[in-house]
Amino acid sequence: MNPSTERLHPSLRPRPRVGFLVYDLKPFIADYLARIAVRLPGQVRAYPILSGPVAADLPYSHRPSCVQGRFFSVSKRGFTPEGFLSTINWRGAWACAWENDVILLSGIQGGSALAVTLFATLLGRAVISVNQTLPPTWEKRRRWWIRLLKGWILRRCRVHIVQTPTTRKTLTQIYHIAESQMVDAPFEAGATAFQAHLSQLPHDRPALRREWGWHPEECVFLFVGTLLRFKGVFTLIDAAAILQQRGHRFRVLCIGDRAAQPDEWSLPAYRQRVTDDGLAEVISFPGPRPLTELVSLYLAADALLLPTQKDCFPKVLVEAALAGLPLVTTDACGAADALVCEGETGLVIPPDDVPALVAAMERLLDPDLRQRMGLRAQQRCQAFCDPEQETEGFLRAIHLAAS
Repeated sequence: MNPSTERLHPSLRPRPRVGFLVYDLKPFIADYLARIAVRLPGQVRAYPILSGPVAADLPYSHRPSCVQGRFFSVSKRGFTPEGFLSTINWRGAWACAWENDVILLSGIQGGSALAVTLFATLLGRAVISVNQTLPPTWEKRRRWWIRLLKGWILRRCRVHIVQTPTTRKTLTQIYHIAESQMVDAPFEAGATAFQAHLSQLPHDRPALRREWGWHPEECVFLFVGTLLRFKGVFTLIDAAAILQQRGHRFRVLCIGDRAAQPDEWSLPAYRQRVTDDGLAEVISFPGPRPLTELVSLYLAADALLLPTQKDCFPKVLVEAALAGLPLVTTDACGAADALVCEGETGLVIPPDDVPALVAAMERLLDPDLRQRMGLRAQQRCQAFCDPEQETEGFLRAIHLAAS
């Protein structure tokens, strides 16, 4: 046990068994659990809902899952769009509640989290919610039954980990959680691991742009993420059409794969759409890219665009900020307060607002403005996404729940 942890958290000496309910154990999640596990005195175990690859040499055990994820989306005008994991890992949920004294719901409020919370309540276990949320205005627009079920989970949690400033507002205003139950642990969002990848590439931007075949005067906008409609892909296509009509020199790269939901567009469909609209020279859909290429793209590009209709704290904003890019997102994104600050680190626009996105892109055609905002975004991200702050917050929350 780390001596500093023993001084800060003396009542952890009974060595509580701590279980984390997580979606999977991909590197980002595996890394953040490792930081916490090495500082805890008792058993730590992860319970992934979904099957998939697991990082090697973890300082904690995990219960493997054989559940394959099935997803579906629901979108209706006037409501926040929703994406759901329709499968529930009943076996993992029961094991998580039965085998642990303290259970952390790692950003999960779906069916498996409902099951774990129910079992934990019956068994008298302490539950901690880990939260990055939508802003209050957009959380209110979620369907009543989603807020009802989420509220049921939150009311049965002993402690609530708050990972963004927006989260505190939403928990207080929408779910009426007491401040005394909240513990701050700013979201690290994989920043440490991504910085390590950044350090492996030379930051010679002109040379990187030449490798990608981009003209020095061409403003290159990136979109990075799964090609879900609620991420604002169609808003981006419409905005690019207007910029092209106005004769601006730019290009947009939409990096990512199609979503698993059957009602989402395929990559060939997006490519056909931009071809039919006469936009093939200014917007492209090259598909997903390996991490080394993605890092190179961040370092060579000029700005990141995420005109989303809903998002809590997307990792792509963190990655782009660390690469020194200005950020554009919407006020339906929970990172708008913590990372994307209007006029400072980027621009915040309403969702589904093509003229606002056009105006933001036109402002960022100014290279001096991009440079200033990109530097501030990098500095703000490095200060906020601090692994030590996040780890200490988790330790305090576990201490409170176990006391």
